[in-house]
Amino acid sequence: MIVSVDVGTSSVKVGLVSNDGRVLRSYVSDVPLIFEAPLAAEHDLKLLWDLTLRGIREVVRGYEGSVEAISLSTYLHGLALLDTDFRVVANVMTHLDRRSSGMQEFLEGFSSELYGRTGCPPLFVFPLCKVLWMRREGVLRQGLKLCFVKDYLAYRLVGRHVVDYGVASGTGFLNIHSLKWDSLALEISQVGEEMLPELYEGGKVYDYIELPEVGVRNKVALVLGSFDGALQNVGYCAFGSEAVLNLGSTAVIRTLLRDLILDRSGEARFFAYYAVDGYRAIGGASNNGMVVVEWLKKLLNIGSLSMSGRVACSEGIYTLPYVAGERYPFRDPKLAVTIFGLRLEHGWEYITRSVIEGIALTVKTILQALEENGVEVNKIHCAGGGCSNRELVEVFSNVLCKPIIMHLSPRDAVVIGASNTALKALGYVRSLESLKDGSEGEHIHPIPEACTTYNKCFKIFLRLVRNAREVYSRLSVESHGG
Repeated sequence: MIVSVDVGTSSVKVGLVSNDGRVLRSYVSDVPLIFEAPLAAEHDLKLLWDLTLRGIREVVRGYEGSVEAISLSTYLHGLALLDTDFRVVANVMTHLDRRSSGMQEFLEGFSSELYGRTGCPPLFVFPLCKVLWMRREGVLRQGLKLCFVKDYLAYRLVGRHVVDYGVASGTGFLNIHSLKWDSLALEISQVGEEMLPELYEGGKVYDYIELPEVGVRNKVALVLGSFDGALQNVGYCAFGSEAVLNLGSTAVIRTLLRDLILDRSGEARFFAYYAVDGYRAIGGASNNGMVVVEWLKKLLNIGSLSMSGRVACSEGIYTLPYVAGERYPFRDPKLAVTIFGLRLEHGWEYITRSVIEGIALTVKTILQALEENGVEVNKIHCAGGGCSNRELVEVFSNVLCKPIIMHLSPRDAVVIGASNTALKALGYVRSLESLKDGSEGEHIHPIPEACTTYNKCFKIFLRLVRNAREVYSRLSVESHGG
């Protein structure tokens, strides 16, 4: 049996998974975001560890002697600070934290070279940008260590500062070609390698450990795994022309390839991360997934949302759903929620529909960039909490004009992917692709007429985004006295 740990942006999930891929037990605990400063969105690093340990204890109870491995998954782009004794000095700045957004413009001067070396555009979400902000604010002092969440869990488990290539690849510091810390990124940030974790392949056994505090006294393998997105793909065996659409707090589309593909347009519209076991994760992430829906529910003070059955953009209603700035493909932290075309006769059901369409149209822009660079996507697997809503998935299928598979347990993808990675590391299987998922669930097929409508809306949507970026850029200059 494998214990799979998934530390996500909104929750910590731990699963006990059998060797045939069945999740026998699950533990889930919500993780609160901390908003103690303007633009801040933090996690308590020690709480993440406490919840992880509690989850392992819960799922192994009665099976302590049957556990063969612990496999880890964490979210990307988090940055915390540790002292030399690995005590927490600063909370985790998550991908939703926008305090470093002002440093993105500085990094734009290195955009092409950084993207070519790391697969990461100069975005405010990356720890590289956050380090620049920390230096400016005097937070990053001499003698401190950078921490990306995964390495803190690993340290608590094995007593060594180590991180897998996958999580490291989402920091902006890893050279995507050599899989070593990148010299240009280190030079720009004035970070020495002694401040960073050791690098290791997450698809191999790192060490054998005991966890007597949770009753596991026999030696079990520790597999560092990768980041949550890559392991969603592994969980659904979505490689090559099969992609995963993640509808969690963010909205992401990605596939796993052996080849390294970068955006030839020079616009860096998608990422190219190392994933695990030689695969590369090629795709793009919008900051604005289900977090927008949760924001809207809170704004309207209602427990659930229903959407209009009519296509909102066909009635001239468009929403730019950028409640948290935007990463891909527009790379603009100044973007904000903007609604066009709303009139007296429209109720909030139209707003909901338009918000969902706006998220889907943003994902379509990323998909278009991938296809322009030769990444063919024929089928999409849906993962994350938003994939439990059939009506919402239908909108995405029609906007993307692709069939989408709704799995029975969309929240289990990462846990199963981490387990599959451990099975490969332990030698039970020859390749990750051989672990074909057998529970595909319901296939949602796009309606041709709806695809035609949304393709027309897509052109207008892109013009509105372009115009909005110009407006928000001018507003930013004027508000700062420019």
